[in-house]
Amino acid sequence: MNGAYQLTPLAEATPGMVLGEVLRDGNGNVLLAQGVVLTEGMLASLARHGIELLPILGAARAEAPVDPALVRERLDRVFRKHERGNHGDWATGILRQYIEDFRLGREVGQ
Repeated sequence: MNGAYQLTPLAEATPGMVLGEVLRDGNGNVLLAQGVVLTEGMLASLARHGIELLPILGAARAEAPVDPALVRERLDRVFRKHERGNHGDWATGILRQYIEDFRLGREVGQ
């Protein structure tokens, strides 16, 4: 999530939308983190803080194609201390497979 967002008026924001950037108040204090899924309570609180525009992830970003090689490369880095075929560390292997399946949009466990 890096920059692929559109500024949306708070009045047009709905629960379920995702922030594309960190949201700060006028003093620079962080109100919500990047990637947060908005709720009705959050939207009401933002109105009280005087927030008028929200950096919302656009539909084009959500539908961007995923490169399987990049996903595997990233997971290799995240799981660098765990060998892929190590059956003694089966829980880590299952976790890695679930994450890979999720990021590639595959049915879990295929």
